[in-house]
Amino acid sequence: EERMEIVDCKHNVRCALGACRAKAEHVVKFDRVGIRSGIFVCGKCLGELYAAIGARIVPKSVETAKKRGRRSGDEA
Repeated sequence: EERMEIVDCKHNVRCALGACRAKAEHVVKFDRVGIRSGIFVCGKCLGELYAAIGARIVPKSVETAKKRGRRSGDEA
């Protein structure tokens, strides 16, 4: 069940992240919220946000692989 999506921006608005003044290229839209709800983001800030999220959130499959590696190392 998707609660948000990223779509191309069709409006002439500025990026809403930080002090960035670039033109927004994408919009993060939220499900079941008003029509005008969304976060307008430029490509550079979206890339930086992606990197920050990737550093913070580890996919479960990677966590499982790390745990298996530790277990097999303990047995040796």
